[in-house]
Amino acid sequence: MTRRRVSRPLAAWPGADRRLWLAALEPGDWLEPGGARAHCRPISNTKFAFGYGCWLEWLDAAGALDPAVPPGDRITPERVKAYLGDVAATRSTSTQQSRLVELYSVARVMDPGRDWGWIRHAAARVRARHRPVRDKCARTVGSRELYEFGLRLMDSAAVRATLRQRAFQFRDGLIIAFLAARPLRRRNLTGLRLGRHVACRDSIWWLWVPAHETKTETEIDMPWPEALVPRLEMYLAEHRPFLCRQRGRWSRPANAALWVSGDGSAMVGDAVYDRIILRTRREFGRGVNPHLFRDSAVTSLATEDPGHIGIAAPLLGHRDDEIATRHYNQASGIEATRSLQSVLSDLRDGKLSPPAAGC
Repeated sequence: MTRRRVSRPLAAWPGADRRLWLAALEPGDWLEPGGARAHCRPISNTKFAFGYGCWLEWLDAAGALDPAVPPGDRITPERVKAYLGDVAATRSTSTQQSRLVELYSVARVMDPGRDWGWIRHAAARVRARHRPVRDKCARTVGSRELYEFGLRLMDSAAVRATLRQRAFQFRDGLIIAFLAARPLRRRNLTGLRLGRHVACRDSIWWLWVPAHETKTETEIDMPWPEALVPRLEMYLAEHRPFLCRQRGRWSRPANAALWVSGDGSAMVGDAVYDRIILRTRREFGRGVNPHLFRDSAVTSLATEDPGHIGIAAPLLGHRDDEIATRHYNQASGIEATRSLQSVLSDLRDGKLSPPAAGC
C-alpha cells in the first residue's frame, strides 16, 4: 500500500503556482524591489510552501486540482471549509491554525489583488478555541532538577562497564546540564560547532550563534556555563575523541561538531531529541523534550527568582518579554497549586483544623 504524501513538493506544483511562488522569492536589487516574499526568512518561506503543498495535496485527493484553473480561483470558502474539516479530523487546533495561516500567506502571492482576509479571520476563530493537546505544565521539570540530573549522569559515567557506555552517558549528561543552563532551540543545540559556536577566548569558553542562524534573528553571545567548563574540557579531551574514532553503519566525519554519535558522526536533531527523552523518562517518569527545557527555564525563573524574570527574553533569544510574561503567569498558577497542596498536607497531618461547619 502506497502512503499518500502530506504535502506536495514544490517541483510537483502546477506550473502557474510554481512560477508565481518562485517569482515571489526572487531577490531584488537597487533598481528592482524583488518578489513579495524576497525579504522573508527562508525558514518562513519553506514553512508556507509546505502548508500550501498540503492544500494542493488535499485538492488533488478531492479531485479539484485542475492545473488549468488559476491558483486563486481554486481557493474558495466552500473548499477551505471542507479542507479545514479534514485537517481537524486528525490534527490539533494549533495545526489547523497553521494550515490556514500558510494558505492565507501563499494566496496573497497567488492572487494579490483579491481580499483574502476571510481566511485570516477563519484562522483567528480557530485560535480563539485553541486548547493544548497535552498539558505542558504537567510535563515540565524544573531547570535545577534537570541541571543536577545532568551532573549526576556525568559523575556516574566513570563506573560504566565500557568506554562506549561511559562516553554516551557523559555526553548525554553534558547535553542535559548545558541545555538546562542555556536553553537553546534544538536546531541551534544540534548545530554547535567547535571553533565557531563554542570557542575559548582569552581563557574563557564562549557560546556564540550568529543572528542569521537563530529563529528570531537574534544573536546569542554569552559565556559557556562556568560550572560546566571543567566537564566540557573533560568531554573534549576524553569522550569526544573516543566517539570520533567510532565507525558505524551511518558513519560520516564529525569534523567540528560538538555532539558526536556512536557512529563517529555529528549527531542530528532527532538523535539529540531521542537521547534527552530516553534519559529524562528513565529519571523522571516522563520524557522532557528539548523545547520543554525552555519552558522550564522561564518558569523556574518566575517561580524561584521573579526579580530576574527580565533576563528570560535574552536567555531564550527573544526580542521582547511577552514569552516571559506568559510563563510568569504560569508560575503564579504553579505557586497557587503548591500552596493548596501544602494546606491539604497540613490538614492530613493534623497540623491544621478543618473549618467549622457553616463557616
